[in-house]
Amino acid sequence: MKKEFIISAVGLNMPGIVARVSKAVYESKGNFEDSTMTLLGNRFALMVLVTAADETVARDLEDACSRLETDRDLDINLFPVDDKRIDFGPEASTPNYEIRVKGADRMGIVYRTTQLLASLNINIVELETKLVAAKDGTPVFSMRTAVVVPETVNGETLRKDLKFLAEDNRETISLTRIS
Repeated sequence: MKKEFIISAVGLNMPGIVARVSKAVYESKGNFEDSTMTLLGNRFALMVLVTAADETVARDLEDACSRLETDRDLDINLFPVDDKRIDFGPEASTPNYEIRVKGADRMGIVYRTTQLLASLNINIVELETKLVAAKDGTPVFSMRTAVVVPETVNGETLRKDLKFLAEDNRETISLTRIS
């Protein structure tokens, strides 16, 4: 029976991290499926959904992850995906809107924005943040969020709520429909 795992790996940024993790998956006869990888400060982080055809592959994958962690400067975690998860269908994971936030760096921007989305039952499927220096050296925060807005959410209400949040936080927030 097919088993699914999520592998997370974090280590100092250097060439070869993805090659080492993907080699461990390949040699274990696991299948490298969905993934996300990024640079966070001077650390490289990756998360990968891996499938194993049977228990033998699953054990080999667990052993390979343990070896990776002891052999390299990587922090590796292997999480079995529970077979009892709820499948909300493809519409729950296919974003239909993108929200962008930009403004002076302040604590709570991510929390207040995501709290608003959660209160409207809007599902976040991707979220990226960046902190960069403006020409004058002032830190500028930006966030891009791909979301699934249910049909039950009134678009005008959402736009008004985002506009209020932007004014309250002195930020720019845009909402764009994804075709």
